[in-house]
Amino acid sequence: MSLRDAIADDAAAVFLDTAAFAEEVTYCPRLFQQGDTRPDRTINAVVMRETMATVAEDGGATVLPVFEVHVANSATLGISSTELDTGGDQIEFAARDGMDATKRSIVRLVTQDHGMLVLECR
Repeated sequence: MSLRDAIADDAAAVFLDTAAFAEEVTYCPRLFQQGDTRPDRTINAVVMRETMATVAEDGGATVLPVFEVHVANSATLGISSTELDTGGDQIEFAARDGMDATKRSIVRLVTQDHGMLVLECR
């Protein structure tokens, strides 16, 4: 096994362990046309909640929640960087523990390496 493979395996086994910090979320890929076969799938992720961002609209400022979601860079265990569609794909998770899960758009790929993607969701 190469070092690259070991890093990817560790990302999934250590950081995305639901017995530790991770939780199950639903990845919802954007469907581009009728008959598209990319189904929603349950994956493990670490969700950083309630980071705030100020967005100026019509001369005013609004404070909106921004979520940072860490997932495996994998088409089977997480989301592959090659399949990611920022602005189209969504992830469904609860805004706070105990709340109902809602879909949030993936607006930006913050960073990536062979093992993990860090996504900004709103």
